[in-house]
Amino acid sequence: MYGIFNGAPLRDVGSLRTISLEGLTRHTFTVIGGPFPPLEQQLRLDEPALLILSSRQIEGRVIQYSADLTGYEITIESRD
Repeated sequence: MYGIFNGAPLRDVGSLRTISLEGLTRHTFTVIGGPFPPLEQQLRLDEPALLILSSRQIEGRVIQYSADLTGYEITIESRD
């Protein structure tokens, strides 16, 4: 699926998991593919985040991310 993260276009969002905790919601998504500098420039812990997908919009702050040769995993936390 395609998307946009803080203005950076994402070609291949592989999965999206949502977990609700007392007053908070965490959305973890993966981006499949190798190094992608426009995305890496947007990844800052505890900074505002906006993920736009075809079916929804998620706004919050980045609380965790990781990257390897196969892609990225990013978690956005928002208050309910």
